Amino acid sequence: MDVVQRLKDLEPKHADIKYRIINFVYSAKNRLVQKTDEFHKQVITATAGSLASSIDLEDDLLYQLNHQSQSVDRTCLDFLKSIVDININVAGVGFSNCINDVERGIDTELQWAQKMLDVDESEIFYQSLLDVFQDQNIIAGPDAIAAKLQEKAAEIDAFASDYMSGIFKVLEQFSCKLWGFRNGYQKCLNVNESVLKMAYDVSKNQLISICLGSIGKSES
Repeated sequence: MDVVQRLKDLEPKHADIKYRIINFVYSAKNRLVQKTDEFHKQVITATAGSLASSIDLEDDLLYQLNHQSQSVDRTCLDFLKSIVDININVAGVGFSNCINDVERGIDTELQWAQKMLDVDESEIFYQSLLDVFQDQNIIAGPDAIAAKLQEKAAEIDAFASDYMSGIFKVLEQFSCKLWGFRNGYQKCLNVNESVLKMAYDVSKNQLISICLGSIGKSES
């Protein structure tokens, strides 16, 4: 009867582990979606901010070009205006490159994470409880079965621990990758914006030294 009681005590634990693992995997996949959604929102916010800054640079230079005195060479100003258009379009290519790079990265990591979380549920569902009776006699050898039940309890704990720690590692690595992608994307935007600013600074210098214009106070 002691063996039966131990079996009764172990059964709820055996069932609970299955529920916990299945729910944990589901929660992990849900967390994966949440993290990806947050990442995309951050990328969109960063893109909007950098794009607004780039347009401000363009507007400032166009304001300068459109508010020159009549003595400034119009042809020279028109050349600079065309350069402004070219530079902002080149910056647009830079934006696309930054976005495409980060998108490729996140797609690769998502595929990896989803694959790692694609748990073989048969390993969970077919964890046997009654195999402790195999080749045993509950009447003649209850102690052997009791020992197996004790081993089974330890196996269940180890099984759950291995599964859950593995899932934690997947989420942790995915989060670290997202952090790296986010920082890399911001750096890419900063470089793109910096290059545009340098190009517009060159145009301002050309306005002064070649077109013989001047830099006044902008509206902003």
